[in-house]
Amino acid sequence: MEKNISPPVVTDPSLDLTACISKVRRLSDCIEIANLINSELSIGKLLSSVMAATQKAFFAESASLLLIDEKTGDLTFQIALGEVGDDIRELYRLKKGQGIAGLVAETGTPLNLKDAYDHPNFSPEADKKTHYRTRAMLCVPIKLRGEIIGVIQVMNKLTPPFTFSHEELEMLITIAGSAAVAIDTARMHSFILQRETLERDLKLAREVQESFLPMDLPDIENYRFATVNQPALEIGGDFYNFFRLPSGKLGIVLGDVSGKGISASLFMARLTSDLQYYALLSPEPGELLTRMNKVLCGRAKRGMFVTLIYLLLDPHMNRIQIANGGHLPPVYCDAKGPRLLGDDRKKGPPLGILPDVDFHEETFDLAKPSAITLFTDGVIEAKNASSELFGLKRLLKVIGAQPNDPEMICRAVTNSVDRFTSADGRSDDLTLLAFSVTSPF
Repeated sequence: MEKNISPPVVTDPSLDLTACISKVRRLSDCIEIANLINSELSIGKLLSSVMAATQKAFFAESASLLLIDEKTGDLTFQIALGEVGDDIRELYRLKKGQGIAGLVAETGTPLNLKDAYDHPNFSPEADKKTHYRTRAMLCVPIKLRGEIIGVIQVMNKLTPPFTFSHEELEMLITIAGSAAVAIDTARMHSFILQRETLERDLKLAREVQESFLPMDLPDIENYRFATVNQPALEIGGDFYNFFRLPSGKLGIVLGDVSGKGISASLFMARLTSDLQYYALLSPEPGELLTRMNKVLCGRAKRGMFVTLIYLLLDPHMNRIQIANGGHLPPVYCDAKGPRLLGDDRKKGPPLGILPDVDFHEETFDLAKPSAITLFTDGVIEAKNASSELFGLKRLLKVIGAQPNDPEMICRAVTNSVDRFTSADGRSDDLTLLAFSVTSPF
């Protein structure tokens, strides 16, 4: 019985060798691009190098990479190589779905076009503006964790058959995948560097801010002082200070600059210096706040203002004068218990808002013994998990439960606020300044 024997398949060894050489070349190009990706963390340099290598590997007349703008959703040219690359970058933004690149960004489907003009989505407007003729084109999406973040395209093959093969399309898809990982790594690296720089700047700003706070508490016979300053961020807008005056009196200030962060810190630092200077020129509290308000209104920027309270302590007469610029009144505690000190009708507005305001002062004699506690709104406006405020009633209760001991008052208030906000933590700066008359006269 005869068997049907198929004739031997005759292959052209030269064709097999050409195909093998082509695959080796493509593999070599992919390795070169991978090495570029692994050797550079600057996203600008990285993308330029990758696209230059891609253009060379594909024998393409031009190559470009577009990324999606996170704010607008448009595709923007990051890299455009070729004779009209500069013109393209300046002229062109694409909506998703617009043009070939927009279509690929919208659908995620790679395209291999023998002539871009044959595709219904191709827009010749860019060619008209740049006097360029797009012919063969590869366009593939750049995907990161399943999300399309841009596209890569190469155009106009410079070697026969002047169109791109399916293998070249697959190669560009591989390059786009590697580029996506590289872009993600570069962005993360940039974010880490920015965060480290910010942390260093914040640490330095905090050190500068602390240098404007008094290093030592006043040493006055029969008086004791204590302070707490805890910014919610690395730096904050709360401040306090003491000014020894030639008259033997002591200026005491506590305030809260609007806003947070570096701008509030710089505003606070300059304000502290100004207060120390003008306290010598205008020792009376009302006069001092009137003068400071005009200074701040004259240079106010971006709506910055400050609430502050200024006390002038006469330790020989056991008497204080108070001027209030939009701040919370102090808590006064003597044998009758804790209560707010001052007439709310005599309180002025925050400094830096209304230029033509005259601030007034009130005078009080201090009982023997007694204590005064100044505080910022970070104390009474601290919230618990139920969005309930710590409030004045709790503050008065905590202060009333302490002897007239400034350190114990500061510690008890701080601990109470921390316990109250333990679930979410504090979101505002907390500053306390307490002082007491320690013995009868």
